[in-house]
Amino acid sequence: MGLSLILTACGQANSIAATDKNGTETKPLKVTATQAIASTDPTIAADIGSQAAIAQVYEGLYTTDKKGQVIPGVATKIVTPTENGKIYTFTLRSNAKWADGSHVTAHDFVYAIRRQADPKTKSQEVGHIEEIKNAKEVNEGKKPLSALGVKALNKHKLQITLQKKTPWFNYRLATEIYPLKQEIVKKYGDKYGTSSDKMLGNGPYILQKWSGSNDSWTYRKNNKYYAAKSVRLRTINVQTVKDANTAENLFASNAVQVTTITGNKVQSNAKGALAKNLKITKSNHLTFIVWNSRRKNTENTSLRKAISYAIDRKSLVRNILRDESLPAKAAVTEGNFSNPKTGKDFTDDTGDLYPHDIAKAKKYWKQAQRELGQKNITLELLTTDVDTSRTVGEYIQSTVEENLKGLKVSLKSVPLNNEVATFTKGDFDFGVLGWTSDFKDPIDFLNKAAITNSINFGRFNDAEYEKLIKDIENTDQSETARYSTMQKAARVLAAKQGITPLYQNTQANLISSKVGGVQPSMLRDVLYRYVYWK
Repeated sequence: MGLSLILTACGQANSIAATDKNGTETKPLKVTATQAIASTDPTIAADIGSQAAIAQVYEGLYTTDKKGQVIPGVATKIVTPTENGKIYTFTLRSNAKWADGSHVTAHDFVYAIRRQADPKTKSQEVGHIEEIKNAKEVNEGKKPLSALGVKALNKHKLQITLQKKTPWFNYRLATEIYPLKQEIVKKYGDKYGTSSDKMLGNGPYILQKWSGSNDSWTYRKNNKYYAAKSVRLRTINVQTVKDANTAENLFASNAVQVTTITGNKVQSNAKGALAKNLKITKSNHLTFIVWNSRRKNTENTSLRKAISYAIDRKSLVRNILRDESLPAKAAVTEGNFSNPKTGKDFTDDTGDLYPHDIAKAKKYWKQAQRELGQKNITLELLTTDVDTSRTVGEYIQSTVEENLKGLKVSLKSVPLNNEVATFTKGDFDFGVLGWTSDFKDPIDFLNKAAITNSINFGRFNDAEYEKLIKDIENTDQSETARYSTMQKAARVLAAKQGITPLYQNTQANLISSKVGGVQPSMLRDVLYRYVYWK
């Protein structure tokens, strides 16, 4: 699940940045991050702060351009898979090198992917390679590493075989699957990726001055990177800033040139003196309600509908969150997917499936009271102890109790790890949860209500919905047919309130006019290889 980074500089907006003999801009860029780095081991890192750093210092077969579109990385081109979309054969750039000057080879990818699948690694991100043939069986210890669908055909040719055609696999290759140099990983063992001197990358930048526990570090241009000439900045100094007030003050005082702000700081800056510097980027993150289907009251569809209709999502984002989040219209994020025929966004095309309607809320509440044989019901709402999550919980509590007489909501706010543990045990009535998808395809949100999905903590289990999910996962059908099935699934999910979407998160950055190329996307944060001084 997800977050982001930030940047700085001085000088006149119309000045020419100082450069060295190679054309690299020598003026250091100061940057803040909202989270510290936990690990720079791509097979281990599961947090947003670490993944953001990994994107700067490693590069996979593909990468993304400044607009977030998939482009070739270590691979020479975007390949067309064969065997009905299951076999990808890549030619690696002959000039792709590690930061120590050695060549990146096909074996480096084979080693990294096998290491991620290896149950001994205990990777929390094995889902990044789950579409690769036999990944599940290998990870469960049922098959050897050699059975995994990845092999080096020669030094610069790599072949990956999938279980089935996977429309979103290019996103995996661009943002999640990275090479590792085996001898370096073996050298440091469990310590690999725990500090900047115990790792080796192949990306545009080298990580420096990170001890593994400090809140500051430096990115230094990797002159061995095959496209080093296109990387404009030589040095980026990073410090962690978690407080939105501090971030705003740093920007206002010209101590940083780009910063991430959150909460009501977004709304206040949208109308203030810094409005021209504010950039809002849609996130592929959805916040929703999970219902416990193993409990009589919260299994009741009428009760779920009553609460959903009582929630004014527009008011929630405008008056409570005040951070330019988007009210959810479906269990899929806006900007995630488009109609293959018309290009219309999935959420607009499918319609608002979660409208605010107090009359219907009261109607379904009365129906729930009859069906459950109870006039008064008390439910416990589980949230994390993060301010935003707790505030959302308080809003739901208030609007439900105000509009649905006889329905009481008590709040329980706990640390995220405790919330997940409580969800996993099934010891809850309903709760607020967030999910960030790693790729652009509705299935990664829709399957959160599938009975086989580990995130379906409420154990929603509906035969009609399960059939639709299975049909969506049958990627052999036409794009149009699959799209239509995804729309049907979204509508069925809304009708039965398997989960109840609340809002889509956004990322808000204040960006100085002195800095160019700062372009976060739905799938990842700013890539500094594209950033420059104006």
